[in-house]
Amino acid sequence: MFAVLELSGTPFERGRMHGQLARAQVTGSVRCYASLFASCGIDWSEAQRRAAQYQDIIAGCGGGMMEEIEGIAGGSGFAVKEILALNCRTEILPPTFMGMETTNSDAARRKNAAIGLFDIGECTSVAVSGARCIDGQTRVAQNWDWIGYQRQNVVALRVLRDAPWPSFLTLTEAGILAKIGVNDHGVAIGLNILRATNDREHVGIPVHIFQRMALDCASVDAVVALGKSLAFAASSNAILGDATGKVCSLEYSPSGAAAIPPDQGVIAHTNHFCDPRLAERQAPLAQMLTTEPRLHCADTHIAEWPDQIDDAYLGMLLRDETGPASATNAEAKFGAICRSPDMSLPPDLRVESVFGVIINCDKRTMLVAPGIPSKVDFGLLAL
Repeated sequence: MFAVLELSGTPFERGRMHGQLARAQVTGSVRCYASLFASCGIDWSEAQRRAAQYQDIIAGCGGGMMEEIEGIAGGSGFAVKEILALNCRTEILPPTFMGMETTNSDAARRKNAAIGLFDIGECTSVAVSGARCIDGQTRVAQNWDWIGYQRQNVVALRVLRDAPWPSFLTLTEAGILAKIGVNDHGVAIGLNILRATNDREHVGIPVHIFQRMALDCASVDAVVALGKSLAFAASSNAILGDATGKVCSLEYSPSGAAAIPPDQGVIAHTNHFCDPRLAERQAPLAQMLTTEPRLHCADTHIAEWPDQIDDAYLGMLLRDETGPASATNAEAKFGAICRSPDMSLPPDLRVESVFGVIINCDKRTMLVAPGIPSKVDFGLLAL
């Protein structure tokens, strides 16, 4: 299981504990993103300069988030701007991540040609209302697909706060305030990266800061209202559930935000826009080849479910390595929800399912597979 850090006190104190207890993992996160930014022609100094543009915005988001970032920096020994760069990593990476024109595009193309086409699609998620679960309890589940070597830098944060701020449990990359989690109101949030052609044209709320803001909310409706009130710098989808049984997907981008309701109490999402208006600015999917087949695969699983399910059905979905039954062997890898790395690629391009998680909104618990879900058992974490 991932390291579990229990954090309490003021925001700065919580951040300092985070930085001290996970110093090795924060160092790993810095190395990971310095490498990824460099592959896009962005050196670490430039990454910090870009991240600094978001400092005032984050400070204005409430909850002491900027103080917590300062605490992480103090505890880990990194500069504040370096920790900002981790929390703004989605906003720093180019919209299509090695797919847009930069001064180094020719070199990147030569590198891609040498290693063959790779897919950077990330994450399949699903939310299931309590009415569709045998025990009446709402679930949010997903695989987090990303660079495999970042697994060693994943931590679970159990953040204990005084009222009116809810405590929460989150799985995140060390140095980043939040990613996938549940709070003591029973609000759960997952994450699917999206990419729009107008990403990064203006500064706005960073994706991972919004994930943390959502964990301050008391209901899915409150998260949706918050998302619709904000201006974003980049695009993502927050898949949501709460202990009242409400579930939805909240797609957002610099063009706005849209809540997508469930169908018969269930909604699945991958890495392309489903809202028609936001989809008008969808970035090309040439390097996101698996997103549509993975959504089809998830929908195929869901269509075969009985009227009510338990965690075993969600586990089977997250462990799917075959794709839709109609796929040929050659096509199956593009629809597989559980993804293994292509060992022929360099380590910094080996996208895989880093972990799987099934969140119970009512119990405020997570079942976590701390590796490729088909290869490891799920273990219990509780808020």
